[in-house]
Amino acid sequence: MNPRIARLAVPALLWLALAPGARSQAADLGRLFYTPAERAQLEAARAHNLGQDRPAAPAAAPARVQRFDGVVIRSDGAATAWINGRPQAGASGAAGLKPGQIRAGGRIYEPYQVLGPADEAPRP
Repeated sequence: MNPRIARLAVPALLWLALAPGARSQAADLGRLFYTPAERAQLEAARAHNLGQDRPAAPAAAPARVQRFDGVVIRSDGAATAWINGRPQAGASGAAGLKPGQIRAGGRIYEPYQVLGPADEAPRP
């Protein structure tokens, strides 16, 4: 066999041997975390806006410290932002803050710049 053909044939044979297994694994994943019945229940609740009837967290007065914990945007486009650990329905974030940042005393701090309760304890 020609060495040049052999160098091309080996990778092609390996690809042909491994490709069907990769496709079957990807097809088996399905939806994560929910059974089909639970997923149908979630979709029905979303279609009827059952989660929208509960009152949103009260809008707090501007605090001295504002921590933007993150935002979740559902597949239907509805967003919930977490500010100071409380959900804010319909909010897309905190003005001027990226997730994890904290505004205090007119300055913006990154998470690594702030000491947590465990960091304040004296070390032996």
